[in-house]
Amino acid sequence: MKKTTIKDIAGAAGVSIATVSYILNDVKTQSISDETRVKVLKIAQQLKYVTNRTAQSLKIKKTGLIGILLFKDKDQNAWSDLKYVRTIYKIEQLCSKLGYHVLFMQIDSTAPSSKIIMERNLDGVFIINVDKEKFSTISNYFGFGIPIFVIDSYIEDNLFHKIMPNFEQSFRVLNELFAESPQFLIMDAYNNEELVELIKEKSNLDEDRIYVYENTQSMNTFLSKFADRPGIVINEFLANEVYKTHKKTMAICTCHYSEILSEEMMKIQFELNDYEEIVHSLDRYMNEQDYVNPDKFFLLTTKL
Repeated sequence: MKKTTIKDIAGAAGVSIATVSYILNDVKTQSISDETRVKVLKIAQQLKYVTNRTAQSLKIKKTGLIGILLFKDKDQNAWSDLKYVRTIYKIEQLCSKLGYHVLFMQIDSTAPSSKIIMERNLDGVFIINVDKEKFSTISNYFGFGIPIFVIDSYIEDNLFHKIMPNFEQSFRVLNELFAESPQFLIMDAYNNEELVELIKEKSNLDEDRIYVYENTQSMNTFLSKFADRPGIVINEFLANEVYKTHKKTMAICTCHYSEILSEEMMKIQFELNDYEEIVHSLDRYMNEQDYVNPDKFFLLTTKL
């Protein structure tokens, strides 16, 4: 198979060879639009362009830095600061074992600051709870070949890896275990609207049986329609609140804190150790020029 060249990329993108070279080598002195930059990077990956190992080793010095960028909830709740703590800790622990240093940053989703990100040469990036628009903006700051793994956000682009709980399997297991089918779904709000819609679809419930959390008062009003009927709550912190007044509650534990729930409550958990495979995949992308993983979804394994 013929090896892809910069000339091939330039032809497919409709730009000059020099422009492609500037973009792939992340030359800061050239004024190139974000639209052109993204177009060239996508075509380079689609054509499986591989940089020259010897030349690149002379030009690029790896920093050993992995970025974890957490977008704060648009509407902060009591559990907002806790729900990704164990995920972040696990990623940091696994990256450290491989000799990487982790740079963690929280970003206000309403007014993200990109300056700190742009000043760092990251070898790989995890982006958590980001909406589609902010992701489109922030992903432009990373150079060609920088692997980006997106957690709890559905990004319709096969260049990026998505990590999320296996919601479809979770709904199926709870339906099989409970004598009466769940009649409603209460779910935590995510910044990424596409993920919210995906969860709704996987639940197989009508829209009027699904409530995306806004506040306790409106949630209790929604719950009043389902007295003594079983239902599912996504996010164990939220499930704890529901359980105070509604005992027929089944929890999908997306925050890895299942121990805070009553022992009597039926619950689905997710395997935090799945991140070991994910971090090793990130490591291979950074160190093996020819490595390509065709599966762009990592669905966390369910467990009771």
